[in-house]
Amino acid sequence: MSDNNHLIQVKTALAEKYERLSRSAKSDPKTRQFATRALRYRRQVAQLQHESPS
Repeated sequence: MSDNNHLIQVKTALAEKYERLSRSAKSDPKTRQFATRALRYRRQVAQLQHESPS
């Protein structure tokens, strides 16, 4: 279970990182690329939280 919690923390931090990069990116393609990466990590976090009962 602690491995699952650690994965959730790491993936949440990565999602926040890419959301921050998306806001500060100057080009439209990079903005979309970072936003997509952030969304991917958010989905993974949601899946991990759904799988773990705690």
